[in-house]
Amino acid sequence: SLRISTDAGGTADGTAGGTEAPAEPRPAARTPQPGGEEEEEDEDEDFQFLRCEGCGQDSAQPRLLSCLHTLCPGCLSDTKQCPLCQAAAGAPAMDNLLFANLRSRLQVWRQIRSSGGPGCSRCKGEAALVWCSDCEEFFCAKCFEEHQWWHKKKAHRVRRVEELRAGSARQFLDDTKSSCSLFCSSASHPEESRVCSIYCPRCERALCCPCALLDTGHAPFRDLRAESRRRQDELRSLRRDLRRLRGGFEAALARLRSEAARREEQRERLRERVRASAERLEQLVRREAEELRALLEARPERGRSALAEELRGAEGALLRLEAAERLVERLGRYGGEQELMDMQPFVKGALLQLQRLRPPQPPELREPADFAQCRARLRAL
Repeated sequence: SLRISTDAGGTADGTAGGTEAPAEPRPAARTPQPGGEEEEEDEDEDFQFLRCEGCGQDSAQPRLLSCLHTLCPGCLSDTKQCPLCQAAAGAPAMDNLLFANLRSRLQVWRQIRSSGGPGCSRCKGEAALVWCSDCEEFFCAKCFEEHQWWHKKKAHRVRRVEELRAGSARQFLDDTKSSCSLFCSSASHPEESRVCSIYCPRCERALCCPCALLDTGHAPFRDLRAESRRRQDELRSLRRDLRRLRGGFEAALARLRSEAARREEQRERLRERVRASAERLEQLVRREAEELRALLEARPERGRSALAEELRGAEGALLRLEAAERLVERLGRYGGEQELMDMQPFVKGALLQLQRLRPPQPPELREPADFAQCRARLRAL
C-alpha cells in the first residue's frame, strides 16, 4: 500500500513489493483555491528583496558585494563600485547562495500553486502527487512507487502536493530550509558524495566522518550543527553592534542635512539681498550687484564640496549598514546550513569592516569666507 506522512518532518515508506495492488492515489488538485491569486501576489511582494538592488530585475545569479548589497551580473559589470552606496569593490563579489536558493525554492512553490499544478519530474506525463524534498522532485503515483523501492532503506521526506498547496509560501520555505545536506568536499573520494556532520576549525570546512577520522592532525573537531549555531550567534551579535552604530550614523546624517539646509537658506537670503540692492542702485550699482551674484554662483563656498562629500559618505555608510542588517536577518530566517557555512566567512568579514566605521563629526559652524566677503561689499554700497 502507499503511505505518505502528513507532517513537515515525516518520512514516506511505501514499497512496491508483494501481491497487493497499490492504492490508487488521488491526483493533485488542478484548480487554485479561492483567493489564491491574491495570496500569491502578496507573497511575491514579500520577496521583492530577491531582485537586483540596482535594476530591480530578477536574476538567477545574484552577486553579493563586500558592502553587502546584492546586484545582478549585468549591473556588476558596468561599474567598479556599488551604484547604491558608492563603496569601492574591494574584495571580489561572491555568489549570494541565500538569494539563489530562496529563488529556486520559490519557483518550486509557484509550480505547486499554479493553476495546472506541477507535473511529474520523472515521466513528464502525469500530474504530480507528492514532492520529495530530499530528491527535490515531484512524483506521480507510479514513479513514487519506484522511488520508494530504490530508497527503501532511506527516510526521505515526502509531502503530498495538495497539503503543500494548502499552506503558505513561508511555511513551505521553513519546511524546506534544512532539507539540503552539506556534502564533503574532500578530494579523497571524488566519486562518492558523503554527508558532512563534523567541522574542522583549522581547515575551516565541513568533513564527513571517515575524512575526520583519517585527518588526525587537525583535531579537535566540532559538531557541524553546533558550529552552524555558533556562526549564527556570531552574526546576531555583530548585527546588534551594527544596529547601535547605525543609530550614530543616522544622527550624524541628520546633523549634516540640517547644516546643508541652513547654508542653502543662508545662500538664498544673500541672493535676495543682492537682487534688492541691484534694483535700488540702478545702473552703476547693478554692475556691482552682478559681480556679487557671480561671486556667489561661480565661486563655490569653501568647504561646500567637503560637506557634500561627507553627506555622500554618511548616506553610503548608512545604506551599507541597513543592507548588512537585512542580509543577516534573512540569512537567519531563510538560510540553511549550506548557505550559512558557505556565506558566513564572507559576510562576517564585511560586517567586521563595517564595524570599523565611525559616524562623521559635525562640521565647523564658522561662516564661509565667500559669505563674509559678499556682506562686506554689500555694506560698501
